[in-house]
Amino acid sequence: MISLIKLLREVLVDEGGNVFGTTSSIKKEYILPTLDLFTKELKRIYPKVNFKFESLGSVGKKDESGDIDLGMSIDDFIGPQNKPLLSNWNIDPKEFQVTYDTIRKKAKTATELQSTLRAILQLIAIDIENKSQLITTDSKSAGSGSIFCTFPQYDKDGNKVEDKTVQIDINVGNIDWLKFSYYSNTYKDNVKGLHRTQLMVALFQAAGMTFSHGAGVKSKDTGEMIASNPQEAIEALNKAYNIKLTPDVVNDYFELISYLEKNISRDKYNQVLDIYLKILDSTRADIPTNLQDYWIENQTRLGLKGKFLPDNSSLTKYKVA
Repeated sequence: MISLIKLLREVLVDEGGNVFGTTSSIKKEYILPTLDLFTKELKRIYPKVNFKFESLGSVGKKDESGDIDLGMSIDDFIGPQNKPLLSNWNIDPKEFQVTYDTIRKKAKTATELQSTLRAILQLIAIDIENKSQLITTDSKSAGSGSIFCTFPQYDKDGNKVEDKTVQIDINVGNIDWLKFSYYSNTYKDNVKGLHRTQLMVALFQAAGMTFSHGAGVKSKDTGEMIASNPQEAIEALNKAYNIKLTPDVVNDYFELISYLEKNISRDKYNQVLDIYLKILDSTRADIPTNLQDYWIENQTRLGLKGKFLPDNSSLTKYKVA
């Protein structure tokens, strides 16, 4: 139970979700003008930084997005020999050292590189909060590879969209890995990009591995890095389950869930589903339609509350107060 609770915490921080609770979904036509002004505001604060954001997940693929996930290379924060690029971000070296030392004292499994990045992101989040009247950050949640922000929504003419804001998450890591970890081919029915990603998380968890959005895949027992790129991750799953997954299958929720049902043992498949539904139970997302009967049948056994189900979910009548 302890390991699962730890997993859920890592998943929720990694995935982001609606951290602030006060933001709105954003229409597709507002995304580009909003991101343009968001980037300009960051550039005003950090003129030395070349903000080359990569869109992640469902950004621009649906009529509306609940939030905006952006990828930024770790090379913009940490240079050769793991040297933090403090001057680019207006970070005082002494303040960084104090923050880093505090993090290292609490870090039990984090590497020095992870602690360095955490310290940088925490200080950047605080700095943005102090210097911008447009961007709000969640400095308490910053540091695990992401900076969570809210920003006003704008239309193509540069006008604010009523009083609406949108959550924008800046996710830092290897860009190829970030694109893979947030990717999904298909958005239909009630399935979002996070459904594919969290299914991957459950699949690795059931095989004794930990999937990180920003870093890669580690052995849960040894902490050893098993995969740091998409191909290595797929190979690790194929070896663990004695299957033959391909990128096309892995990148699509519907393809992946169908393949697993047909190609791994029923006990292992159910184990994956159990972990998956527990993760989703702590995520602001609906349960995929094809798994709702399984959810109902196993709600009591798995202790599923349905607390975060959307109001239009067909499972809302099963919510546990």
